[in-house]
Amino acid sequence: MSILYDFAFIFVALFALGFTIFIHELGHFLAARQRGLVILRFSIGFGPKLFGWTRNGVEYRLSAIPFGGYVALPQLVDMGRLEGRREIDENSNHEEDGKNFKWDDVDTDDDEDEDEDEKEAKPKPLPKISYTDKILVSVMGAVFNMLLAFALSCVLYFFGYDVSDAQLTTKVGYVADTVERWNPLVSEGEEVTGPAKKAGLLAGDEIIRVDGSPVENFMDIQNRIVTGKEQTAQGSRLVYLTIIRNGQEKELEIYPEVFGPEEMRIIGIGPKETFFIGELSPDMPAEKMGLEVGDQPIAIDGQTIHSFYQVVDYLSQTENNQTIAFTVRKGGEQGPEKTYDIVPVEKEIASGTSIISRKLIGFTPRHKTITTYPNPLTLIVRRVKDMYLTLTGLVSPQSDVKLRNMSGPVGIVNHLSVFAKIGFKKLLWFVVFINVNLAILNLLPIPVLDGGHMMFATIEKVRGKPLPIAFLERAQMLFVVLLFSFMLYVTFFDVQRIFP
Repeated sequence: MSILYDFAFIFVALFALGFTIFIHELGHFLAARQRGLVILRFSIGFGPKLFGWTRNGVEYRLSAIPFGGYVALPQLVDMGRLEGRREIDENSNHEEDGKNFKWDDVDTDDDEDEDEDEKEAKPKPLPKISYTDKILVSVMGAVFNMLLAFALSCVLYFFGYDVSDAQLTTKVGYVADTVERWNPLVSEGEEVTGPAKKAGLLAGDEIIRVDGSPVENFMDIQNRIVTGKEQTAQGSRLVYLTIIRNGQEKELEIYPEVFGPEEMRIIGIGPKETFFIGELSPDMPAEKMGLEVGDQPIAIDGQTIHSFYQVVDYLSQTENNQTIAFTVRKGGEQGPEKTYDIVPVEKEIASGTSIISRKLIGFTPRHKTITTYPNPLTLIVRRVKDMYLTLTGLVSPQSDVKLRNMSGPVGIVNHLSVFAKIGFKKLLWFVVFINVNLAILNLLPIPVLDGGHMMFATIEKVRGKPLPIAFLERAQMLFVVLLFSFMLYVTFFDVQRIFP
């Protein structure tokens, strides 16, 4: 039953990804039909056909490799060899400017003295299309993805969706004493003093700028740290934080470490969060002393609690049989305060693939959630900003963002299935994210992508004559190989993340 349950969400994820690709290709298809272009094929996926049908001279099909899709538009660019089409069927009928168009109707410049059999053996040239046709048809895939993102954002704006209050804050709730610095030479980490701790950042500080750029929430803070490009004169990683502490604005210079095989920048901080006792472990100190589900922890030995991780760290530093004063609001945020004297116990617990020893009082947290109704345009602009930070970090030699940090189809489907399990609205939020990313990536000036078609069309417009077919074909072939190599590369790391 559990396997069927997981497969159901994987199916939902595949449908969401397939629908996103369908919408992108539908944009190209409708634009091409409206402009009167010849359309040979509408395919979801690449490679061999799984199933399909032909209608009005257009082949509609689902292909075996679900890495994307395409609309075969021979007037836009000759992709015949890439799509498995060596030549155009001269007997096919297509719509051209609303009329029934046949290949035999196309005028040619063949010499009148040429042999009739030789004439019939030659493929007929296609009607030329304008620069405007090429640009409009190329850009409409991205436009349709943005329209879908906007439509789904409107759904989220109307119904709202729940997020943890920790995601919305810019206040620091946890500053790690130590972090794990990744050492690629030995493929493991070593404990070092936390960069934020070393720089003097405190729980309760409010971060208002990262590297001089204003931040909106804690996700924005983390993303700007991960994609940061600042360095010292000696080449060490650097991040500038502007904080507010006790009403005073302060500037901090922090020297990040890189964490894990992904080698992503970290400084060792977590957001301020409101949490409650979600579940009590039987026969543990919290239950025995009278703590109840729904109580809100607010202080430990007189120190204000800003984060659950703060509680975990504090307990780890206590002596054996040491009593702590644990203060809660009974029943939640509006309840009366009550302090319990509790002696933590040491237990062995599973952490990944290893067993570690931890001091515990015996409860799991339930974090506070807030229903938000995000403005659709604001939601999309945030996703565009995130993508901009990722892409600029990817091309900057000062950044630690690498190609392997990106996700391919396997990683995207995994994320979609995870969000599907959380809830339908969370799934919609991530589909918005994917559509914005897909729109931006496809407009990059790279051959085989929409931006590449637009680039070639613009070059031809400036030159005043077409680019050589041999050049276009070789460029397309080269970048198809590079694209599929990239897909395989990121898929390898996707699988490592899913099955470490």
